[in-house]
Amino acid sequence: MGWLLSSHFSCPESKSEAMSRALRIAAALAVGLLTGVLSASPAFSQNASPEDTLRHAMELQQAGDLEGAVQGYRQFLAARPKEAGVQANLGVLLAHLGRFDDAITEYKKAVALDPQNGDIVRNLGLAYYKSGRISDAAGEFAKSHAMSPDNLQTILLLADCQLRMGENREVIKLLTPVEAEHSGELAIAYLLGTALLNEGQIAEGQKRVDRILSKGDSAEARFLLGNQMFAAKDFPAAVKQLAGAIELNPSLPGLQSLYGQALLNTGDPDAAAEAFRKELGSDPNQFEANLYLAQILTVRSQWKDAESLLRQALRVRPDSFPAALELAAVSEGMGKLAEARSELDALKKKWPKSAALHQRLAEVDQKLHLTAEAAREKKLATDLSPHSASTASGPGTGEVAPSFNATRMGTNSRVSLAELRRDGPVLLVFGSYTCPNFRSAADALNKLYPEYKSHIPFYLIYIREAHSTNNWASTRNQREGIVLEPAANMGERQDHATVCIRKLHIEFPTLLDSMEGAAEKAYAAWPSKAFVVDKRGKILFSTGLSEQDFHPNELEAALHTAATPVKESRLPRGGR
Repeated sequence: MGWLLSSHFSCPESKSEAMSRALRIAAALAVGLLTGVLSASPAFSQNASPEDTLRHAMELQQAGDLEGAVQGYRQFLAARPKEAGVQANLGVLLAHLGRFDDAITEYKKAVALDPQNGDIVRNLGLAYYKSGRISDAAGEFAKSHAMSPDNLQTILLLADCQLRMGENREVIKLLTPVEAEHSGELAIAYLLGTALLNEGQIAEGQKRVDRILSKGDSAEARFLLGNQMFAAKDFPAAVKQLAGAIELNPSLPGLQSLYGQALLNTGDPDAAAEAFRKELGSDPNQFEANLYLAQILTVRSQWKDAESLLRQALRVRPDSFPAALELAAVSEGMGKLAEARSELDALKKKWPKSAALHQRLAEVDQKLHLTAEAAREKKLATDLSPHSASTASGPGTGEVAPSFNATRMGTNSRVSLAELRRDGPVLLVFGSYTCPNFRSAADALNKLYPEYKSHIPFYLIYIREAHSTNNWASTRNQREGIVLEPAANMGERQDHATVCIRKLHIEFPTLLDSMEGAAEKAYAAWPSKAFVVDKRGKILFSTGLSEQDFHPNELEAALHTAATPVKESRLPRGGR
């Protein structure tokens, strides 16, 4: 959200208002001497008085010789170490030079000397902010806000940090009381609107969107509209709106990151990765861009790059469970199993009820040949898996698979789930040709089918198109030239399924969902999902088919588990 900082106010590190006596003297001495750019100055004399050294340092600063000024300030402070104003100004120079760690050190010294100076505290926060230590920055901005509650600059800086850390409710709590007093401040409308949308308070967020829209078309307005659509899970519409914002201002902080997230949700990880990289090119500390790009690279086994991104994400949000869990996955992928297990054990103390954590730990323990431990963690993962009766999220592991009827390809005959699983477990794959995620997963499904088809039937349940021309084609579909009108009747749905089977070389049987989408709704399967239903008729395993969600090895493990008793029951009597 850094755009608002430069668009609505300037926030460079300022000098301390409580200038020290020596600094006031030096400033007076410098009157009339600091006009124009000076030529290179001689080195500082060790015999010069502190006041002369300070005056010379200020001359160099005004002339643009920041490194020389730093040297002068340091020499002055060696003689007068308790001058908070000079200490703070040294921090200013170091920050302008991009030496944020050094600047933080100097600001801390200044704060220790003048702890009630809100400007110095805020500058310390800015140094943390620019170095990517957002949590530390928020702490300093909170202190500065307590000292000067009406300082709008500090309020907005604190709100920006809170938003970056995902603390949307804190943003709402901070900005709501000051909104009326600063009704013309669009930065407040932007930050507060974004936080409200992130919290699912769409109507309240819309009020702030409208306020920005009333000022005319802008990248910020389209960004907020895209955010609103993203919050409503209308990802194709969000992509379109965010792309429009990018046309107006591609460098708007946070925009490329949200665009990348929307692209991920429409099945275009390649374009998403490009968007995340653009975001990080201008803001290396953007949390979501670091995290989601790392997840893409983890899936693609680019471990080193993923590790670097995740460590940066954790600098911004040290308590992020998703980033920490992904880092453990990277350690596992790099073969650092002991390190991965240590990381997961540490996470388990803070998040003991995470099914995903226990599942990951079970996999690591299995690789370490810790059989008993792996079995225990796997059981915990199963016990903790979400069991939801809501069709909004689909049936959970351990729940009874919802009944449905579908039409066999090439006939008008109907078949029920009970008939499909009459002889044991089944794999149900829901998808359509215009779903990029399903197309990407098809190759792995085709490879698994020959091995398991004699033990577990595979069925493709062809549902409504994920990205028909009526629902705005995805960016990936546009690149690949895939265009399908929405099916108006069962005949057209069968035509689409026929194209899908032929193009993706699918050999397992295909069934057609009804035009009302009964099966799709029962499993919350749009745009694409897969479910392993065991011999008892319960969900053994489920997964989305996006690059981030779908792991063929996990599906194969579930198929193996489901097929094992079937294989054994079909063995001839008398031995194996």
